Amino acid sequence: MNSAFSFWTITLAIAVGAVSPGPSFIMVAKTAMAVGRRQALLTAVGMGLAGALYAALAVFGLAALLLAAGPVFIALRVLGASYLAYIGVTMIMGAKRPLPIADTQASPTSGLFGGFKTQASNPKTVVVYASVFASLLPHSPEPWLFAALPATIGMVEGGWYVLVAILFSTARASATYAKAKPLIDRIAGALMIALAIKLALG
Repeated sequence: MNSAFSFWTITLAIAVGAVSPGPSFIMVAKTAMAVGRRQALLTAVGMGLAGALYAALAVFGLAALLLAAGPVFIALRVLGASYLAYIGVTMIMGAKRPLPIADTQASPTSGLFGGFKTQASNPKTVVVYASVFASLLPHSPEPWLFAALPATIGMVEGGWYVLVAILFSTARASATYAKAKPLIDRIAGALMIALAIKLALG
């Protein structure tokens, strides 16, 4: 398989997966509406960094090896699902709390780490990356792919969530969230818990 063809097909496949709603989308959208654009953008960058990491692991074959090691992957899936469930429960329990004031002095690492954790804790990401790379990566990839794929996929993932952050941090979106915070938080939390259960059960 041609390396350039593999590069573009893998990038397209990951991009399609990125835009499908999931835990990362919920986290970025809620952060944008509740805390503000700055932290949401930092969260989006964290998502992109996690995507780049998974792409690097996949292109070097480590993700495929992880999938082959049943007990290790099961443990990862349970830990990831537990973290997503924790986020969901936290959202529901805090649904009635007042809307926090945007903290312009918040540490950049808090947003980056939060986004990175959310994306990295999703076992579905491992499955998608491993299956896409296993089916589309050439058996003898050209050296440039080892650098180009992680960098490009990190920008694709991060770029999509930057767009989500910008769209959901508008004044209208924030005002809507402020009015309907209890309902929105409960729905978002329930979706997180549902995703966690689905991931835990495979």
